[in-house]
Amino acid sequence: MNPKVSILIPNYNHAAFLAQRLESVFNQTYQDFEVILLDDKSTDNSVTILQRCIDHPKVSHFIINNENSGSPFRQWQRGIQLAKGEYIWIAESDDYCERTFLAKLINYIDEDASIGIAYCQTNDVNEKGTYLNNRINYTNPFQPNIWETDFVKNGREFIDLYLSFFNVIPNASAVIFKKELVDDSIFSTSLIQMKMCGDWYFWIQLALQSKVCFLSETLNCFREHQSVSRNHNDAYKKQLRLLEEKKVRSLMHSYQIINLQSEQLLYSKWFNLHAFRTIFDRSFYDVKLENVSFFTFLKMYVQSKLSMLKRKF
Repeated sequence: MNPKVSILIPNYNHAAFLAQRLESVFNQTYQDFEVILLDDKSTDNSVTILQRCIDHPKVSHFIINNENSGSPFRQWQRGIQLAKGEYIWIAESDDYCERTFLAKLINYIDEDASIGIAYCQTNDVNEKGTYLNNRINYTNPFQPNIWETDFVKNGREFIDLYLSFFNVIPNASAVIFKKELVDDSIFSTSLIQMKMCGDWYFWIQLALQSKVCFLSETLNCFREHQSVSRNHNDAYKKQLRLLEEKKVRSLMHSYQIINLQSEQLLYSKWFNLHAFRTIFDRSFYDVKLENVSFFTFLKMYVQSKLSMLKRKF
Protein backbone atom coordinates (compact mmCIF):
# COMPACT_ATOMS: atom_id res chain seq x y z
CA MET A 1 0.00 0.00 0.00
CA ASN A 2 1.14 3.54 -0.70
CA PRO A 3 2.34 5.61 2.25
CA LYS A 4 0.38 8.63 3.41
CA VAL A 5 3.42 10.93 3.21
CA SER A 6 6.45 11.05 0.94
CA ILE A 7 9.40 12.75 2.64
CA LEU A 8 11.97 14.21 0.26
CA ILE A 9 15.42 14.94 1.68
CA PRO A 10 17.30 16.88 -1.01
CA ASN A 11 20.93 17.34 0.01
CA TYR A 12 23.97 19.20 -1.20
CA ASN A 13 27.04 19.43 1.04
CA HIS A 14 25.16 19.34 4.33
CA ALA A 15 27.14 16.50 5.89
CA ALA A 16 27.51 18.47 9.12
CA PHE A 17 23.73 18.54 9.61
CA LEU A 18 22.54 15.28 8.05
CA ALA A 19 22.61 13.08 11.15
CA GLN A 20 20.23 15.39 13.03
CA ARG A 21 17.99 15.77 9.99
CA LEU A 22 17.74 12.03 9.40
CA GLU A 23 17.11 11.31 13.07
CA SER A 24 14.30 13.87 13.22
CA VAL A 25 12.67 12.28 10.16
CA PHE A 26 12.98 8.58 10.95
CA ASN A 27 11.88 9.07 14.58
CA GLN A 28 8.59 10.81 13.83
CA THR A 29 5.72 9.64 16.02
CA TYR A 30 3.67 9.39 12.81
CA GLN A 31 5.17 6.53 10.80
CA ASP A 32 3.06 6.15 7.63
CA PHE A 33 5.71 7.53 5.28
CA GLU A 34 8.43 6.78 2.76
CA VAL A 35 11.75 8.61 2.52
CA ILE A 36 13.34 9.66 -0.78
CA LEU A 37 17.01 10.61 -0.45
CA LEU A 38 18.40 12.89 -3.15
CA ASP A 39 22.03 13.96 -3.25
CA ASP A 40 23.03 16.60 -5.79
CA LYS A 41 26.66 15.51 -6.33
CA SER A 42 27.92 16.59 -2.90
CA THR A 43 31.64 17.17 -2.54
CA ASP A 44 31.74 16.56 1.23
CA ASN A 45 31.08 13.21 2.95
CA SER A 46 27.30 13.50 2.64
CA VAL A 47 27.00 10.37 0.52
CA THR A 48 28.83 8.28 3.10
CA ILE A 49 26.33 9.40 5.74
CA LEU A 50 23.33 8.84 3.48
CA GLN A 51 24.53 5.38 2.46
CA ARG A 52 24.06 4.24 6.05
CA CYS A 53 20.31 4.59 5.43
CA ILE A 54 20.12 2.54 2.23
CA ASP A 55 18.65 -0.50 3.98
CA HIS A 56 16.30 1.46 6.23
CA PRO A 57 12.76 0.09 5.68
CA LYS A 58 11.39 3.61 5.16
CA VAL A 59 13.81 4.52 2.34
CA SER A 60 12.20 3.88 -1.04
CA HIS A 61 14.74 5.73 -3.24
CA PHE A 62 18.34 6.86 -2.88
CA ILE A 63 19.56 8.85 -5.87
CA ILE A 64 22.98 10.43 -6.29
CA ASN A 65 23.31 12.77 -9.26
CA ASN A 66 26.24 12.21 -11.60
CA GLU A 67 26.44 15.97 -12.09
CA ASN A 68 25.25 18.81 -9.90
CA SER A 69 21.82 19.94 -11.14
CA GLY A 70 22.46 23.59 -10.31
CA SER A 71 18.92 23.94 -8.98
CA PRO A 72 17.24 22.78 -5.76
CA PHE A 73 13.94 22.82 -7.63
CA ARG A 74 15.09 20.17 -10.09
CA GLN A 75 15.57 18.01 -7.02
CA TRP A 76 12.11 18.91 -5.74
CA GLN A 77 10.63 17.98 -9.12
CA ARG A 78 12.44 14.67 -9.28
CA GLY A 79 11.46 13.71 -5.76
CA ILE A 80 7.80 14.61 -6.29
CA GLN A 81 7.74 12.53 -9.49
CA LEU A 82 8.98 9.52 -7.52
CA ALA A 83 6.68 10.09 -4.55
CA LYS A 84 3.82 7.67 -3.86
CA GLY A 85 2.32 9.52 -0.91
CA GLU A 86 -0.78 11.67 -0.78
CA TYR A 87 1.26 14.38 0.92
CA ILE A 88 4.76 15.70 0.29
CA TRP A 89 7.17 16.94 2.93
CA ILE A 90 10.38 18.53 1.64
CA ALA A 91 12.62 18.06 4.67
CA GLU A 92 15.61 20.24 3.82
CA SER A 93 18.82 18.48 4.77
CA ASP A 94 20.20 21.24 7.01
CA ASP A 95 17.01 21.68 9.07
CA TYR A 96 15.37 19.52 11.75
CA CYS A 97 12.07 19.29 13.60
CA GLU A 98 10.13 17.96 16.56
CA ARG A 99 9.20 14.26 16.56
CA THR A 100 5.50 15.25 16.53
CA PHE A 101 5.81 17.44 13.40
CA LEU A 102 4.08 15.07 10.98
CA ALA A 103 1.46 13.79 13.40
CA LYS A 104 0.21 17.27 14.22
CA LEU A 105 0.22 18.61 10.67
CA ILE A 106 -1.42 15.49 9.23
CA ASN A 107 -4.12 15.68 11.89
CA TYR A 108 -4.72 19.32 10.96
CA ILE A 109 -4.76 18.95 7.17
CA ASP A 110 -6.98 15.83 7.26
CA GLU A 111 -9.77 17.79 8.95
CA ASP A 112 -10.67 19.57 5.70
CA ALA A 113 -10.30 18.01 2.24
CA SER A 114 -9.97 21.46 0.65
CA ILE A 115 -6.75 22.19 2.54
CA GLY A 116 -3.76 21.63 0.29
CA ILE A 117 -0.95 23.32 2.25
CA ALA A 118 -0.30 23.01 5.97
CA TYR A 119 2.63 24.53 7.81
CA CYS A 120 3.77 25.32 11.32
CA GLN A 121 5.74 27.95 13.18
CA THR A 122 9.54 27.90 12.94
CA ASN A 123 12.53 28.73 15.09
CA ASP A 124 15.70 30.02 13.47
CA VAL A 125 18.82 28.33 14.83
CA ASN A 126 22.51 28.67 14.05
CA GLU A 127 24.97 26.05 12.79
CA LYS A 128 25.20 24.53 16.28
CA GLY A 129 21.43 24.48 16.77
CA THR A 130 21.42 27.43 19.17
CA TYR A 131 18.15 29.38 19.16
CA LEU A 132 18.26 32.71 17.29
CA ASN A 133 14.71 33.85 16.70
CA ASN A 134 11.10 32.75 16.35
CA ARG A 135 9.42 33.44 13.02
CA ILE A 136 6.46 35.08 14.71
CA ASN A 137 8.66 38.19 14.56
CA TYR A 138 8.98 37.77 10.79
CA THR A 139 5.24 38.39 10.35
CA ASN A 140 4.97 41.31 12.81
CA PRO A 141 4.58 43.81 9.93
CA PHE A 142 1.04 42.44 9.59
CA GLN A 143 -1.36 43.72 12.21
CA PRO A 144 -3.06 41.76 13.48
CA ASN A 145 -0.32 39.13 13.26
CA ILE A 146 -2.54 36.19 12.36
CA TRP A 147 0.34 33.75 12.93
CA GLU A 148 -0.11 34.12 16.70
CA THR A 149 -2.90 31.52 16.48
CA ASP A 150 -3.89 28.61 14.23
CA PHE A 151 -5.82 29.51 11.08
CA VAL A 152 -7.25 28.22 7.81
CA LYS A 153 -7.44 30.61 4.86
CA ASN A 154 -8.71 30.47 1.32
CA GLY A 155 -5.59 30.25 -0.84
CA ARG A 156 -6.39 33.18 -3.10
CA GLU A 157 -7.19 35.36 -0.09
CA PHE A 158 -3.95 34.22 1.57
CA ILE A 159 -1.98 35.38 -1.48
CA ASP A 160 -3.83 38.69 -1.78
CA LEU A 161 -3.47 39.64 1.88
CA TYR A 162 -0.10 38.11 2.76
CA LEU A 163 1.96 36.31 0.10
CA SER A 164 1.69 39.31 -2.22
CA PHE A 165 3.79 41.30 0.28
CA PHE A 166 6.55 38.77 0.89
CA ASN A 167 7.03 35.05 1.36
CA VAL A 168 5.22 34.31 4.61
CA ILE A 169 6.01 30.59 4.21
CA PRO A 170 9.73 31.13 4.76
CA ASN A 171 10.96 27.54 5.13
CA ALA A 172 9.96 24.49 3.06
CA SER A 173 10.84 22.17 5.94
CA ALA A 174 7.86 23.55 7.87
CA VAL A 175 5.34 22.56 5.17
CA ILE A 176 3.41 19.54 3.95
CA PHE A 177 1.29 19.76 0.82
CA LYS A 178 -0.89 17.57 -1.38
CA LYS A 179 0.94 15.93 -4.25
CA GLU A 180 -2.12 16.31 -6.48
CA LEU A 181 -1.56 20.08 -6.55
CA VAL A 182 1.73 19.66 -8.39
CA ASP A 183 2.24 18.89 -12.05
CA ASP A 184 5.28 19.41 -14.27
CA SER A 185 3.94 22.76 -15.52
CA ILE A 186 4.65 24.21 -12.07
CA PHE A 187 8.37 23.53 -12.58
CA SER A 188 8.73 26.14 -15.29
CA THR A 189 12.03 27.54 -16.51
CA SER A 190 11.43 30.56 -14.29
CA LEU A 191 11.20 28.38 -11.18
CA ILE A 192 14.07 26.05 -12.08
CA GLN A 193 16.43 29.01 -12.58
CA MET A 194 15.68 30.61 -9.21
CA LYS A 195 18.11 30.59 -6.29
CA MET A 196 16.31 32.75 -3.70
CA CYS A 197 12.61 33.20 -4.50
CA GLY A 198 11.69 29.82 -5.96
CA ASP A 199 9.85 28.59 -2.88
CA TRP A 200 7.75 31.78 -2.86
CA TYR A 201 6.93 31.19 -6.55
CA PHE A 202 6.06 27.56 -5.78
CA TRP A 203 3.74 28.27 -2.83
CA ILE A 204 1.76 30.83 -4.83
CA GLN A 205 1.00 28.25 -7.51
CA LEU A 206 -0.18 25.73 -4.93
CA ALA A 207 -2.18 28.24 -2.87
CA LEU A 208 -4.15 29.27 -5.96
CA GLN A 209 -5.62 25.74 -5.97
CA SER A 210 -6.45 25.15 -2.31
CA LYS A 211 -6.82 26.38 1.23
CA VAL A 212 -3.80 27.09 3.42
CA CYS A 213 -3.67 26.19 7.10
CA PHE A 214 -1.18 27.20 9.77
CA LEU A 215 -0.35 25.58 13.09
CA SER A 216 1.03 28.16 15.52
CA GLU A 217 2.95 25.59 17.55
CA THR A 218 6.70 25.77 16.83
CA LEU A 219 7.64 22.34 15.46
CA ASN A 220 10.33 23.20 12.90
CA CYS A 221 13.89 24.55 13.09
CA PHE A 222 15.40 26.44 10.17
CA ARG A 223 19.17 26.53 10.26
CA GLU A 224 20.92 29.77 9.41
CA HIS A 225 24.46 29.26 8.13
CA GLN A 226 26.89 30.69 5.62
CA SER A 227 25.77 28.66 2.60
CA VAL A 228 22.01 29.27 2.94
CA SER A 229 20.89 30.25 -0.56
CA ARG A 230 18.73 33.17 0.52
CA ASN A 231 21.68 35.03 2.03
CA HIS A 232 22.26 37.97 -0.32
CA ASN A 233 24.79 40.30 1.23
CA ASP A 234 26.65 41.46 -1.88
CA ALA A 235 25.51 43.64 -4.79
CA TYR A 236 25.28 40.79 -7.29
CA LYS A 237 23.09 38.64 -5.03
CA LYS A 238 20.92 41.61 -4.11
CA GLN A 239 20.34 42.31 -7.80
CA LEU A 240 19.57 38.66 -8.49
CA ARG A 241 17.11 38.62 -5.58
CA LEU A 242 15.23 41.62 -6.97
CA LEU A 243 15.09 40.15 -10.48
CA GLU A 244 13.69 36.92 -9.06
CA GLU A 245 11.08 38.89 -7.15
CA LYS A 246 10.10 40.48 -10.45
CA LYS A 247 9.33 36.97 -11.76
CA VAL A 248 7.22 36.24 -8.70
CA ARG A 249 5.26 39.47 -9.19
CA SER A 250 4.86 38.74 -12.90
CA LEU A 251 3.32 35.39 -11.93
CA MET A 252 0.92 37.16 -9.59
CA HIS A 253 0.04 39.66 -12.32
CA SER A 254 -0.97 36.76 -14.57
CA TYR A 255 -3.66 36.01 -11.95
CA GLN A 256 -4.62 39.69 -11.54
CA ILE A 257 -2.90 39.91 -8.15
CA ILE A 258 -1.25 43.33 -7.90
CA ASN A 259 0.32 44.77 -4.78
CA LEU A 260 1.36 48.33 -5.63
CA GLN A 261 2.94 48.98 -2.25
CA SER A 262 5.29 46.02 -2.57
CA GLU A 263 6.05 46.75 -6.21
CA GLN A 264 7.10 50.29 -5.33
CA LEU A 265 9.34 48.87 -2.62
CA LEU A 266 10.89 46.53 -5.19
CA TYR A 267 11.67 49.46 -7.47
CA SER A 268 13.00 51.56 -4.61
CA LYS A 269 15.48 48.81 -3.68
CA TRP A 270 16.50 48.53 -7.33
CA PHE A 271 17.05 52.28 -7.66
CA ASN A 272 19.16 52.33 -4.50
CA LEU A 273 21.24 49.46 -5.80
CA HIS A 274 21.74 51.19 -9.16
CA ALA A 275 22.26 54.71 -7.89
CA PHE A 276 25.23 55.26 -10.18
CA ARG A 277 23.78 53.67 -13.29
CA THR A 278 22.44 55.94 -16.02
CA ILE A 279 18.81 55.69 -17.07
CA PHE A 280 20.12 55.24 -20.62
CA ASP A 281 21.56 51.88 -19.64
CA ARG A 282 19.10 49.26 -20.90
CA SER A 283 19.79 46.94 -17.96
CA PHE A 284 18.48 49.67 -15.65
CA TYR A 285 14.98 48.63 -16.74
CA ASP A 286 15.41 44.88 -16.18
CA VAL A 287 13.27 44.91 -13.04
CA LYS A 288 10.34 46.78 -14.64
CA LEU A 289 7.11 44.79 -14.71
CA GLU A 290 5.36 44.53 -18.05
CA ASN A 291 2.24 46.42 -17.00
CA VAL A 292 4.30 49.41 -15.84
CA SER A 293 5.05 52.03 -18.50
CA PHE A 294 8.54 53.47 -18.94
CA PHE A 295 7.14 56.87 -17.99
CA THR A 296 5.73 55.55 -14.71
CA PHE A 297 8.95 53.66 -13.99
CA LEU A 298 11.05 56.79 -14.49
CA LYS A 299 8.61 58.85 -12.43
CA MET A 300 9.07 56.42 -9.54
CA TYR A 301 12.82 56.68 -10.02
CA VAL A 302 12.71 60.47 -9.71
CA GLN A 303 10.47 60.23 -6.64
CA SER A 304 12.88 57.76 -5.10
CA LYS A 305 15.85 60.07 -5.71
CA LEU A 306 14.00 63.04 -4.20
CA SER A 307 13.11 60.97 -1.16
CA MET A 308 16.75 59.97 -0.74
CA LEU A 309 17.82 63.64 -0.91
CA LYS A 310 15.25 64.62 1.74
CA ARG A 311 16.56 61.93 4.09
CA LYS A 312 20.13 63.07 3.47
CA PHE A 313 19.46 66.68 4.35
